[in-house]
Amino acid sequence: MATYPLKVHEKRMECDDTASLWLDVPQDLTGAFTYRPGQFLTVENDDGGELIARQYSLSSCPGTHAKLRITVKKIEGGRMSAWLVDRAQEGDYLDVQIPRGRFFKELDAPHHVLMLAAGSGIAPILSIGRWLLESAQGHTVTIVYGNRTPETVILADEVAEMAERHADSCRIEQVMSRAGDSWTGARGRIDRAYIEARFDDWQAASDLPMVVYMCGPEGFMDSAESALIGAGLPSGAIHRESFDMILEDDETEPGLAVTAEDDTGEEGPTSRIVAIVGGEEYEADWQEGEDILSALLRAEADVPFSCQEGTCSSCISKLTAGKVEVRPGVLQTLREDDLEEGLTLACLSRPLTRNIRIDFDEI
Repeated sequence: MATYPLKVHEKRMECDDTASLWLDVPQDLTGAFTYRPGQFLTVENDDGGELIARQYSLSSCPGTHAKLRITVKKIEGGRMSAWLVDRAQEGDYLDVQIPRGRFFKELDAPHHVLMLAAGSGIAPILSIGRWLLESAQGHTVTIVYGNRTPETVILADEVAEMAERHADSCRIEQVMSRAGDSWTGARGRIDRAYIEARFDDWQAASDLPMVVYMCGPEGFMDSAESALIGAGLPSGAIHRESFDMILEDDETEPGLAVTAEDDTGEEGPTSRIVAIVGGEEYEADWQEGEDILSALLRAEADVPFSCQEGTCSSCISKLTAGKVEVRPGVLQTLREDDLEEGLTLACLSRPLTRNIRIDFDEI
């Protein structure tokens, strides 16, 4: 997919291994880089002749911050994260795709929004939380944020400022797993036992219906989701964003059907796949055994992608004509109601009708 050079306006070290980078958006690209809270940017870089692409959640808040901000934690062996944290400088240009992602879903009434974050998972959580509070729609927000020590807290000043500014409707609960004696707050990890012990208090904090957003390592989110469902929260009220997901199915498992709402297509051998990307239309034929993304890439369509294995969400798209079968691992990224809307991941989908039309813009 097309990338655009955005200048690093400011770089700030949040802690030893994490940096925030503010990016300038030229006036003529303002529309293209309009974003929703919780979306991510894909950053590309040439590493020794190999093009690598990685996704980073926007930690800035739409309508509040004039510039885009990504907050990057350096991971062991991470070529992109190490380059951004250690080497990228103010004045450098990053090759960036337009914002994508469906983590946050608009709320049609005031809610009590419980937000669970671990480490750098605070990036999209902070963006969503701040947007909800500043939208003046009557939401209350509880952020439960886990780290090792106070020195490793990312975006600490902004978290504290948000809690102070919205003291009547925002609660911040910080949890440290390795804090010293001077720490007087909660200790431990945000695991199943912690959530079970605290859930009644969280629920009692507001009479509004609860919805949950969480971001962090997979194990943390698996435990949290299990505990929340065990406490009686419906799975449809729980939304998660993954950083280190591993697809937990294989191609032998029965797939899930996704059907376009307005044009279900004609049954039979697939002859044509049409994709809409950036307002452009691309066409590809389909070969037996390949997924939709592979067919489009073979036709040199300028579609967004990165991992090609269903873990990064870059190829999220909406089926607007026809029917596809998608691998069940898609439910680690999308919910069943997303599939009912026609959303899918192109890298996990194969066509089931003669003609397929898939839109990468309409997400």
